[in-house]
Amino acid sequence: MACAKRLTELGMVVEVFDKARGPGGRMTSKRTTHGYLDLGAQYFTAREPRFIKQVQHWQQQGVVAPWLAPVWQYQQGKLQPSPDSQYRFIGVPAMHSPVKQLAMGLNVQYQWQLTKLQYDAAGWWLTDSQARQLGPFSAVVLSIPPAQAAAMLPAELAASLPTASLTPCWAVNIELVAPSGVPAGGIFVKDPALPVSWLSRQNSKPGRMHSESWLVHFTPAFSQQHLEQDDSFWQQSAVTCLAQILSADISSKSILCHRWRYAQINPASQATATQALSQGLWLAGDWTKGGRVENAWLSGIDIAEQLTYG
Repeated sequence: MACAKRLTELGMVVEVFDKARGPGGRMTSKRTTHGYLDLGAQYFTAREPRFIKQVQHWQQQGVVAPWLAPVWQYQQGKLQPSPDSQYRFIGVPAMHSPVKQLAMGLNVQYQWQLTKLQYDAAGWWLTDSQARQLGPFSAVVLSIPPAQAAAMLPAELAASLPTASLTPCWAVNIELVAPSGVPAGGIFVKDPALPVSWLSRQNSKPGRMHSESWLVHFTPAFSQQHLEQDDSFWQQSAVTCLAQILSADISSKSILCHRWRYAQINPASQATATQALSQGLWLAGDWTKGGRVENAWLSGIDIAEQLTYG
């Protein structure tokens, strides 16, 4: 969306196709009867000057706010405040709110799944899951993992894709019957004996679930090892881990599971894609710059400006 927005601002005619029902991707929040629930990205940071300026703009528009709840860590069996002083932001009232704002005024087709990309003298042609073809387009920017892009491209182009891989993450949200008494908004889990990397108390965020609810993110290794397990496995695993970390008996009102097949860049396969692969075909996304929401935005902006100015 950042790329499309910037290209539009620069005078280009842009069309966006998204297989999801709405904007957000891994920043998507699920709407419940008790408020929004963040299943993917839990917060984001701003370090690069251009993104800092964008975040300030979002704050002025009321779609981003600081997340001021304390962040703790669980290590060696102890729960204690985290020593980091990182300033964190969230979308309001939902994590996808700033993405939704970017999409305003753009020509976006949702629930449109790309299955094939072809190039000829006229340009790029897109084929969807219903075998409908659109085009020609002078340039195409794919904001998807390399593994998904490879399935859409001719063999010679697929072979030239970066070798970067993304790891999965299972996410489980547990709505508690009674408050836990733990004041932390987020918890970094640094215990190698536990298959969890992060906990987030959703009701510590503006606009989120009103009752106490904890989002559990499992580690990439554990998520990969048990990728195809059913929800009951993940529910039990999440309750067990949450009870240990919070030192509390966990009684739940509701539990929701979600699998992110492509969640984070594998550190062992870092890759960048700052140039067109072929004849105006580009790869965008946080993974091209090492992960994080900020890098997803920067990736799109950089490609938009290279497409415009060369």
